[in-house]
Amino acid sequence: MAKIPHLFVIDPIESLNFALDSSLRIARALRSLGHETFICTPGQIEWASRDGCAVAYAQELRSTEADVSQYQLQPERRLRLDHFRAIHMRKDPPYDLAYIACTWLLDSAAKAGVKVLNNPRALRDYNEKLSIFQFPETIQDGLLSADARHLLDFLVEEAHGDAVLKPLTLFGGRGVLRLNLVTQSKAEILALLETETSKGLEYRLMQPFDRRIFDGEVRVFTARGHAVSWCLKKPHGDNFLANTRSGATLEPYNPSPREVLLVEGIAAKLMIDGIYFLGFDLIGGNVSEINLTSPRLLQASDENSEPYNRIATLLDQDLR
Repeated sequence: MAKIPHLFVIDPIESLNFALDSSLRIARALRSLGHETFICTPGQIEWASRDGCAVAYAQELRSTEADVSQYQLQPERRLRLDHFRAIHMRKDPPYDLAYIACTWLLDSAAKAGVKVLNNPRALRDYNEKLSIFQFPETIQDGLLSADARHLLDFLVEEAHGDAVLKPLTLFGGRGVLRLNLVTQSKAEILALLETETSKGLEYRLMQPFDRRIFDGEVRVFTARGHAVSWCLKKPHGDNFLANTRSGATLEPYNPSPREVLLVEGIAAKLMIDGIYFLGFDLIGGNVSEINLTSPRLLQASDENSEPYNRIATLLDQDLR
Protein backbone atom coordinates (compact mmCIF):
# COMPACT_ATOMS: atom_id res chain seq x y z
CA MET A 1 0.00 0.00 0.00
CA ALA A 2 1.44 3.36 -1.04
CA LYS A 3 2.49 5.69 1.75
CA ILE A 4 0.48 8.88 2.12
CA PRO A 5 2.66 11.98 2.70
CA HIS A 6 1.60 14.55 5.32
CA LEU A 7 3.17 17.94 5.99
CA PHE A 8 2.95 19.49 9.47
CA VAL A 9 3.50 23.26 9.45
CA ILE A 10 4.68 23.94 13.00
CA ASP A 11 6.76 26.25 15.12
CA PRO A 12 10.46 25.31 15.25
CA ILE A 13 10.42 21.76 16.56
CA GLU A 14 12.98 22.45 19.29
CA SER A 15 10.65 25.12 20.74
CA LEU A 16 7.62 22.83 21.16
CA ASN A 17 6.24 21.90 24.56
CA PHE A 18 6.82 18.17 24.14
CA ALA A 19 4.80 17.30 27.24
CA LEU A 20 1.63 18.82 25.73
CA ASP A 21 2.25 18.91 21.99
CA SER A 22 -0.43 17.27 19.86
CA SER A 23 1.13 17.67 16.42
CA LEU A 24 4.02 15.25 16.91
CA ARG A 25 1.73 12.69 18.53
CA ILE A 26 -0.75 12.87 15.65
CA ALA A 27 2.21 12.45 13.29
CA ARG A 28 3.42 9.44 15.28
CA ALA A 29 -0.01 7.80 15.08
CA LEU A 30 -0.12 8.40 11.32
CA ARG A 31 3.29 6.77 10.89
CA SER A 32 2.03 3.71 12.75
CA LEU A 33 -0.55 3.34 9.94
CA GLY A 34 2.12 3.60 7.25
CA HIS A 35 1.89 7.30 6.43
CA GLU A 36 4.87 9.58 5.82
CA THR A 37 5.22 12.72 7.94
CA PHE A 38 7.21 15.85 7.12
CA ILE A 39 7.64 19.08 9.06
CA CYS A 40 8.47 22.67 8.22
CA THR A 41 7.92 26.12 9.68
CA PRO A 42 5.86 28.83 7.93
CA GLY A 43 9.13 30.55 7.04
CA GLN A 44 10.16 27.47 5.06
CA ILE A 45 7.24 27.84 2.64
CA GLU A 46 7.62 30.04 -0.42
CA TRP A 47 6.02 30.50 -3.82
CA ALA A 48 7.88 31.20 -7.04
CA SER A 49 5.63 32.11 -9.95
CA ARG A 50 7.25 29.47 -12.19
CA ASP A 51 6.32 26.67 -9.78
CA GLY A 52 2.56 27.00 -10.12
CA CYS A 53 2.20 26.02 -6.47
CA ALA A 54 3.94 26.99 -3.25
CA VAL A 55 6.83 24.80 -2.08
CA ALA A 56 8.11 23.75 1.32
CA TYR A 57 11.66 23.13 2.45
CA ALA A 58 10.64 20.19 4.58
CA GLN A 59 12.25 17.41 6.56
CA GLU A 60 10.83 13.94 6.92
CA LEU A 61 10.13 12.87 10.49
CA ARG A 62 10.83 9.14 10.86
CA SER A 63 11.11 8.70 14.60
CA THR A 64 9.69 5.49 16.06
CA GLU A 65 10.40 6.48 19.67
CA ALA A 66 7.56 6.52 22.18
CA ASP A 67 8.97 9.80 23.51
CA VAL A 68 8.11 12.44 20.89
CA SER A 69 10.99 14.62 22.06
CA GLN A 70 13.37 11.96 20.70
CA TYR A 71 12.71 12.83 17.07
CA GLN A 72 14.74 11.96 14.00
CA LEU A 73 14.82 14.29 11.00
CA GLN A 74 15.98 13.51 7.49
CA PRO A 75 17.80 16.06 5.27
CA GLU A 76 15.76 19.00 4.01
CA ARG A 77 13.99 18.59 0.67
CA ARG A 78 12.30 21.11 -1.61
CA LEU A 79 8.78 19.78 -2.23
CA ARG A 80 5.76 21.33 -3.91
CA LEU A 81 2.83 21.52 -1.55
CA ASP A 82 0.78 19.39 -3.91
CA HIS A 83 3.29 16.58 -3.26
CA PHE A 84 1.40 16.05 -0.01
CA ARG A 85 -2.03 14.52 0.40
CA ALA A 86 -2.65 16.38 3.66
CA ILE A 87 -1.15 19.52 5.20
CA HIS A 88 -1.68 20.23 8.89
CA MET A 89 -1.48 23.95 9.73
CA ARG A 90 -0.32 23.63 13.35
CA LYS A 91 1.49 26.92 13.85
CA ASP A 92 0.59 28.47 17.20
CA PRO A 93 -0.75 32.03 17.32
CA PRO A 94 -0.21 34.99 17.54
CA TYR A 95 -2.61 35.38 14.68
CA ASP A 96 -0.80 38.16 12.86
CA LEU A 97 -0.13 39.16 9.26
CA ALA A 98 2.67 36.59 8.98
CA TYR A 99 0.20 33.88 9.97
CA ILE A 100 -2.33 35.13 7.41
CA ALA A 101 0.36 35.26 4.71
CA CYS A 102 1.10 31.58 5.36
CA THR A 103 -2.57 30.75 4.81
CA TRP A 104 -2.37 32.48 1.43
CA LEU A 105 0.44 30.13 0.46
CA LEU A 106 -1.51 27.13 1.75
CA ASP A 107 -4.42 28.21 -0.45
CA SER A 108 -2.37 27.12 -3.46
CA ALA A 109 -2.29 23.59 -2.05
CA ALA A 110 -6.00 23.56 -1.20
CA LYS A 111 -6.84 24.64 -4.75
CA ALA A 112 -4.67 21.79 -6.04
CA GLY A 113 -6.80 19.29 -4.12
CA VAL A 114 -4.61 18.85 -1.04
CA LYS A 115 -6.53 18.38 2.22
CA VAL A 116 -5.39 21.34 4.36
CA LEU A 117 -6.33 21.02 8.03
CA ASN A 118 -7.74 23.39 8.98
CA ASN A 119 -8.81 24.98 5.71
CA PRO A 120 -6.84 28.22 5.10
CA ARG A 121 -9.97 30.19 4.28
CA ALA A 122 -11.62 29.01 7.50
CA LEU A 123 -8.54 30.06 9.49
CA ARG A 124 -9.03 33.56 8.11
CA ASP A 125 -12.81 33.65 8.38
CA TYR A 126 -13.22 32.34 11.94
CA ASN A 127 -11.72 34.21 14.86
CA GLU A 128 -11.21 31.97 17.88
CA LYS A 129 -12.70 34.45 20.33
CA LEU A 130 -15.49 35.82 18.15
CA SER A 131 -16.67 32.61 16.41
CA ILE A 132 -18.70 31.75 19.53
CA PHE A 133 -21.10 34.57 18.56
CA GLN A 134 -22.36 32.35 15.72
CA PHE A 135 -23.79 30.04 18.37
CA PRO A 136 -25.43 32.50 20.79
CA GLU A 137 -27.61 29.87 22.43
CA THR A 138 -24.48 28.10 23.75
CA ILE A 139 -22.61 31.06 25.27
CA GLN A 140 -22.78 33.88 27.78
CA ASP A 141 -23.67 37.28 26.36
CA GLY A 142 -20.73 39.34 25.21
CA LEU A 143 -19.73 42.56 23.48
CA LEU A 144 -17.04 43.09 20.87
CA SER A 145 -16.19 46.77 20.63
CA ALA A 146 -13.37 49.26 20.23
CA ASP A 147 -15.34 51.90 22.15
CA ALA A 148 -14.16 52.13 25.76
CA ARG A 149 -17.39 53.74 26.99
CA HIS A 150 -19.56 51.07 25.39
CA LEU A 151 -17.42 48.40 27.03
CA LEU A 152 -17.74 50.17 30.37
CA ASP A 153 -21.52 50.33 29.96
CA PHE A 154 -21.58 46.59 29.28
CA LEU A 155 -19.49 45.98 32.39
CA VAL A 156 -21.95 47.93 34.52
CA GLU A 157 -25.27 46.94 32.97
CA GLU A 158 -24.75 43.42 31.62
CA ALA A 159 -21.83 42.01 33.59
CA HIS A 160 -22.93 43.45 36.96
CA GLY A 161 -19.52 45.03 37.51
CA ASP A 162 -17.40 41.90 36.98
CA ALA A 163 -16.12 40.90 33.53
CA VAL A 164 -13.25 39.50 31.51
CA LEU A 165 -11.64 41.40 28.64
CA LYS A 166 -9.91 39.51 25.82
CA PRO A 167 -7.81 40.51 22.80
CA LEU A 168 -8.75 38.75 19.57
CA THR A 169 -5.38 37.55 18.30
CA LEU A 170 -3.48 36.11 21.26
CA PHE A 171 -3.67 32.71 22.95
CA GLY A 172 -2.94 30.83 26.14
CA GLY A 173 -4.53 33.49 28.36
CA ARG A 174 -2.20 36.22 27.10
CA GLY A 175 -3.72 39.69 27.41
CA VAL A 176 -6.86 38.47 29.24
CA LEU A 177 -7.91 40.83 32.06
CA ARG A 178 -10.52 40.72 34.79
CA LEU A 179 -12.29 44.03 35.43
CA ASN A 180 -14.16 44.41 38.70
CA LEU A 181 -15.91 47.51 40.03
CA VAL A 182 -15.40 46.33 43.60
CA THR A 183 -11.63 46.64 43.35
CA GLN A 184 -11.40 49.29 40.62
CA SER A 185 -13.17 52.59 40.10
CA LYS A 186 -15.07 53.44 36.92
CA ALA A 187 -12.45 56.06 36.10
CA GLU A 188 -9.63 53.53 36.44
CA ILE A 189 -11.42 50.98 34.31
CA LEU A 190 -12.31 53.54 31.64
CA ALA A 191 -8.67 54.62 31.43
CA LEU A 192 -7.63 50.97 31.13
CA LEU A 193 -10.19 50.37 28.40
CA GLU A 194 -8.96 53.43 26.51
CA THR A 195 -5.46 51.96 26.62
CA GLU A 196 -6.56 48.44 25.68
CA THR A 197 -8.53 49.68 22.68
CA SER A 198 -5.85 52.22 21.68
CA LYS A 199 -8.61 54.84 21.97
CA GLY A 200 -10.94 53.21 19.50
CA LEU A 201 -8.47 51.50 17.16
CA GLU A 202 -8.41 47.96 18.55
CA TYR A 203 -11.26 45.60 19.36
CA ARG A 204 -11.70 43.85 22.68
CA LEU A 205 -14.21 41.17 23.65
CA MET A 206 -15.94 41.53 27.00
CA GLN A 207 -18.04 38.89 28.78
CA PRO A 208 -19.40 38.59 32.32
CA PHE A 209 -16.98 36.90 34.68
CA ASP A 210 -18.17 33.38 35.47
CA ARG A 211 -17.05 32.23 38.92
CA ARG A 212 -17.52 28.63 37.83
CA ILE A 213 -14.10 28.96 36.20
CA PHE A 214 -12.64 28.14 39.63
CA ASP A 215 -14.29 24.70 39.34
CA GLY A 216 -12.35 24.25 36.13
CA GLU A 217 -12.63 24.84 32.41
CA VAL A 218 -13.42 21.86 30.21
CA ARG A 219 -11.31 21.34 27.07
CA VAL A 220 -12.61 18.99 24.40
CA PHE A 221 -10.78 18.19 21.18
CA THR A 222 -12.83 17.25 18.14
CA ALA A 223 -11.71 15.70 14.86
CA ARG A 224 -13.97 15.43 11.84
CA GLY A 225 -16.90 16.40 14.03
CA HIS A 226 -16.24 13.75 16.69
CA ALA A 227 -15.23 14.47 20.29
CA VAL A 228 -12.05 12.45 20.86
CA SER A 229 -10.54 13.81 24.08
CA TRP A 230 -11.77 15.60 27.21
CA CYS A 231 -10.01 17.09 30.20
CA LEU A 232 -10.59 19.60 32.99
CA LYS A 233 -8.20 22.54 33.38
CA LYS A 234 -8.17 23.70 37.00
CA PRO A 235 -6.82 27.22 37.68
CA HIS A 236 -4.03 27.55 40.21
CA GLY A 237 -5.06 29.20 43.48
CA ASP A 238 -6.83 32.52 42.97
CA ASN A 239 -5.73 32.78 39.34
CA PHE A 240 -8.80 32.75 37.09
CA LEU A 241 -6.83 31.72 33.98
CA ALA A 242 -7.25 28.02 33.23
CA ASN A 243 -4.17 27.77 31.02
CA THR A 244 -1.23 25.49 31.67
CA ARG A 245 1.16 28.40 31.15
CA SER A 246 -0.61 30.12 34.06
CA GLY A 247 -0.20 27.11 36.34
CA ALA A 248 -3.46 25.29 35.66
CA THR A 249 -3.48 21.56 36.33
CA LEU A 250 -5.08 18.94 34.09
CA GLU A 251 -7.54 16.35 35.33
CA PRO A 252 -9.57 13.63 33.59
CA TYR A 253 -13.12 14.62 32.73
CA ASN A 254 -16.23 12.61 31.92
CA PRO A 255 -18.61 14.74 29.83
CA SER A 256 -22.35 14.76 30.16
CA PRO A 257 -24.46 13.67 27.16
CA ARG A 258 -25.51 17.31 26.76
CA GLU A 259 -21.89 18.44 26.48
CA VAL A 260 -21.12 15.81 23.86
CA LEU A 261 -24.16 16.81 21.78
CA LEU A 262 -23.29 20.49 22.18
CA VAL A 263 -19.72 20.34 20.89
CA GLU A 264 -20.33 17.70 18.23
CA GLY A 265 -23.28 19.71 16.91
CA ILE A 266 -21.13 22.82 16.50
CA ALA A 267 -18.19 20.80 15.12
CA ALA A 268 -20.42 19.20 12.49
CA LYS A 269 -21.60 22.62 11.31
CA LEU A 270 -18.04 23.96 11.10
CA MET A 271 -16.89 20.87 9.16
CA ILE A 272 -18.84 22.26 6.21
CA ASP A 273 -16.27 25.07 6.00
CA GLY A 274 -13.30 22.71 6.20
CA ILE A 275 -12.62 22.97 9.93
CA TYR A 276 -11.44 19.46 10.77
CA PHE A 277 -9.80 20.00 14.17
CA LEU A 278 -11.30 22.06 17.01
CA GLY A 279 -10.57 22.68 20.65
CA PHE A 280 -13.62 23.81 22.64
CA ASP A 281 -13.45 25.47 26.05
CA LEU A 282 -16.52 25.17 28.28
CA ILE A 283 -17.23 26.99 31.54
CA GLY A 284 -20.29 25.90 33.46
CA GLY A 285 -21.67 24.21 30.37
CA ASN A 286 -21.29 27.32 28.19
CA VAL A 287 -18.87 27.55 25.27
CA SER A 288 -16.24 30.19 26.04
CA GLU A 289 -13.88 29.70 23.07
CA ILE A 290 -13.67 27.67 19.87
CA ASN A 291 -9.99 27.13 19.08
CA LEU A 292 -9.05 26.20 15.53
CA THR A 293 -5.42 27.32 15.27
CA SER A 294 -3.36 24.37 16.52
CA PRO A 295 -5.69 23.17 19.30
CA ARG A 296 -4.19 20.65 21.75
CA LEU A 297 -5.56 17.44 23.21
CA LEU A 298 -3.90 18.32 26.54
CA GLN A 299 -4.89 15.41 28.77
CA ALA A 300 -4.26 12.79 26.09
CA SER A 301 -0.69 11.76 26.91
CA ASP A 302 1.81 9.11 25.91
CA GLU A 303 0.16 6.87 28.49
CA ASN A 304 -3.14 7.26 26.59
CA SER A 305 -2.51 7.26 22.87
CA GLU A 306 -6.03 6.16 21.93
CA PRO A 307 -7.24 9.67 20.95
CA TYR A 308 -4.27 10.12 18.62
CA ASN A 309 -4.82 6.68 17.11
CA ARG A 310 -8.47 7.54 16.54
CA ILE A 311 -7.53 10.79 14.79
CA ALA A 312 -5.04 8.93 12.59
CA THR A 313 -7.68 6.33 11.73
CA LEU A 314 -10.18 9.02 10.75
CA LEU A 315 -7.59 10.70 8.54
CA ASP A 316 -6.56 7.37 7.02
CA GLN A 317 -10.18 6.67 6.12
CA ASP A 318 -10.55 10.08 4.52
CA LEU A 319 -7.37 9.82 2.43
CA ARG A 320 -7.40 6.20 1.24
